[in-house]
Amino acid sequence: MRESRLRDIAYICIATIENINMKKPFVYGELATKDNFIDREEDRKRLKTFLQNGINVMLISPRRWGKSSLVKVAMEELRNEDKNIRTCFIDAFKIHSASDFYNAFASAVISGVGNTLEKGIELVKKYIPSLTPSITLQNDPLNAVSLDLKFKPLERSAEDILNLPETLAKAHGYHVIVCIDEFQQLALLPEWKQMEGFMRSVWQQQEDVTYCLYGSKRHMMMDIFNNSNNPFYRFGQVFYLKKIAREYWVPYIVKTFTETGKSISEEFANSICDITECHSWYVQQLSFFIWSGTQTAVTEEIFQEQTILLVDTNAPVFEADVDGLSVSQVNMLIAIANGESHFSAQDVNQRYSLGAPQTISRNKQTLIRKDIIEKDGDSYTFVDPIFKFWFKKNHDV
Repeated sequence: MRESRLRDIAYICIATIENINMKKPFVYGELATKDNFIDREEDRKRLKTFLQNGINVMLISPRRWGKSSLVKVAMEELRNEDKNIRTCFIDAFKIHSASDFYNAFASAVISGVGNTLEKGIELVKKYIPSLTPSITLQNDPLNAVSLDLKFKPLERSAEDILNLPETLAKAHGYHVIVCIDEFQQLALLPEWKQMEGFMRSVWQQQEDVTYCLYGSKRHMMMDIFNNSNNPFYRFGQVFYLKKIAREYWVPYIVKTFTETGKSISEEFANSICDITECHSWYVQQLSFFIWSGTQTAVTEEIFQEQTILLVDTNAPVFEADVDGLSVSQVNMLIAIANGESHFSAQDVNQRYSLGAPQTISRNKQTLIRKDIIEKDGDSYTFVDPIFKFWFKKNHDV
């Protein structure tokens, strides 16, 4: 039944989009740009000011809050404002070894500064003669061609690669900004402990390069940059990204419906913000579901039906997350869903069967590490608003 409903909705979405000569409404699952990029004016201004003036930035926010889109848009604006700025982008999520990192780092710098593949190969040969670059064809149509540096982690070559953006910046009079997405993933590499001190010692000497390191595993990012025992402590400005306020979302939702020949009331647009708690991904996703199920104007029936569809669509991921938890961890989530925060209180512990004090402490850390909950002042909340919606529904909270 669920598969049939999803298939029907998919057909409706495809048919509707194909028959409307307009921008794609409500973007999620890809970087938001141009008309689909909402607000963040102050965030863009701050980010650009830091990076343009040589201050490294550690940007932290939960998953799918729009930090990658923010960085991409801000860097595009900087390039347009200053022709001497060059930007390089690396996705650390795809990196599984030190060799992968050095290859990705050098390739991103060469692509960002060299502009063309041929020029990039010339730069490698000129500035890192110990490496022999080759062209590799990729299955990914968005990255059809890339450089393979065949890097082997020799200390001298590693230092040359880490210094490559500074070398190119000084040689050509550029200011290079290196952006590394999901930076915390590097901390999972077997070689990380040797890499991080080496990276910091090289990067902190650079004068014409600024780093924007951003990630969604907040506890890991905080440990890397705010723990005084770690090399990247105080490497730059820690920047916590906040949610986009409903005052920006509501007009955007109403305007997008209107521009596509449909209508939604401000009341329903506000309800979208309520359910999603202004979470960027889910605002776009729920808005798209409601838009796709609407012929002319949104009704209560359409709104409720598409909200259920949103929860059902994400349910398999939520089920997998919960299946990996122990009974006491699920009980702790039930307690949090009921507004409890003093887990060691005797009545709370007994009511929810939370276990011994060490079990409670361990479970809190596990749920935080898995990005299921977060500490908010003296209480704990769910990181994902739709997971919370689903969890409460399935546990009769």
